[in-house]
Amino acid sequence: MEGVFMMEAQPMQEKQPPRGRLTSCIWPPLLTATVLLVGLYIAPLARAAEDQSYQAVRNWLEQYRAVPPSFQPGEHLTIKDVDRLRPFIPQPAWEFYFYPDMDIEVAATGTYPPPADWGKNMASGYYLDEQGALIGFNGGGFPFPDIKPEDPQAAVKVFWNLYWHPGHSDYFMPMVAWGRGEGGRLDREFEFVSTAAEYAKGDHCLVPGYEGVKNKSIMEFRSPRDLAGTRTLQIEYTDPYKENDSWLYSPVQRKPRRVLSSERTSETQGMDFIREDSMGFGGKVHEQNWAYLGKKWILATVNVPTHPEAGGPHLWVPHKTRWELRECHVLELVPKSASHPYGHKLIFVDAEIFWTLWMTAYDRQDQLLRLGQDFLKYSESYATEEAKQAPYVQVDYSRNLGEHVFLHVGNNVINVQKPHATFTHCYVVRQEVSSGRAKQFYSVRNMVSGRR
Repeated sequence: MEGVFMMEAQPMQEKQPPRGRLTSCIWPPLLTATVLLVGLYIAPLARAAEDQSYQAVRNWLEQYRAVPPSFQPGEHLTIKDVDRLRPFIPQPAWEFYFYPDMDIEVAATGTYPPPADWGKNMASGYYLDEQGALIGFNGGGFPFPDIKPEDPQAAVKVFWNLYWHPGHSDYFMPMVAWGRGEGGRLDREFEFVSTAAEYAKGDHCLVPGYEGVKNKSIMEFRSPRDLAGTRTLQIEYTDPYKENDSWLYSPVQRKPRRVLSSERTSETQGMDFIREDSMGFGGKVHEQNWAYLGKKWILATVNVPTHPEAGGPHLWVPHKTRWELRECHVLELVPKSASHPYGHKLIFVDAEIFWTLWMTAYDRQDQLLRLGQDFLKYSESYATEEAKQAPYVQVDYSRNLGEHVFLHVGNNVINVQKPHATFTHCYVVRQEVSSGRAKQFYSVRNMVSGRR
């Protein structure tokens, strides 16, 4: 598979969240007691989770905003700890994340340095227009390193930091995704590879003459059989009003077709997320009404040791992995178009690293439609914790050392109304490409010909 795509530390510091009372870890008891726990805990939780309206999550946010955490680093939280967990797991997730053999290991909240040159090669003169669009920015750092909660444009400023965070491109990423129905029934498994190059480098462009291009990416499916050989090419632009250029090539049709902008709100190749869900939000800022809902401490799968296994009664959620308490910006998105499938969306954006940690999306009747979270690993942690390998290609994780970025090692998205979920592992390594190689490789012609 290496022929298909190019392959060519500062210590982590502990960051202290607000402290509350200390509570010792309680491990799950034996089977007979577990049966009792199911009756004691699952039934009340099911009743609490029945209200999956948008108002319910807003009520949760306000009810638990100021609750101090009571966790200790290294503590394992189980079904007996759900009352302590409720303030720090988004309310729509309770129904799926609280189950008899759940195991959440809480790690110390870390501080993760960005690349040494981050913020040093930025061009000046950029600004936000009246619709929240970021004009004249070309990367190289966070456009808004200091965001005030009272700023009327706080929400879009958080988003633009998310959009431009380090590690967004310049990678080689084999992936496996599993589509499962209720009871863990596996009905679809995907293998695919993605690679992306960042063109906008702050004060210069990777490929001269392509100023205005933010990044380019190519993805190719290996399986299932009906998708094998299918490739996509996407070009993102620094102009926030310019629609991304996307092409889809199928070996059956033997010619590429443009992907319409309207397809951003349709599910991708039978998976459970829409294209606009990418990295929390992959749409256009000016097509949404934005609101900043303040900050909230949340448990999230940040700096996991390796790819989380799937757990829960449906194998939809991360299980037996490491979580951190993270302070997040909470953003509300309301689509302006009446034809959009979402009525409201919340994204929880890490206040330090500006990655989306959780997202919840609601239909036009404000009932829960989708929820998901990302699994992240810091590049420098590969020095002591090497992640799993993809089942069909070996990657060299040592390439991540010294990069000082977070890497997206997977995610889950649950379509609550189907009900169905997609659970993904990403075996990502950092990859820098030359100007000439990027110009030749990331093109429609190369996508069709399959040249390496």
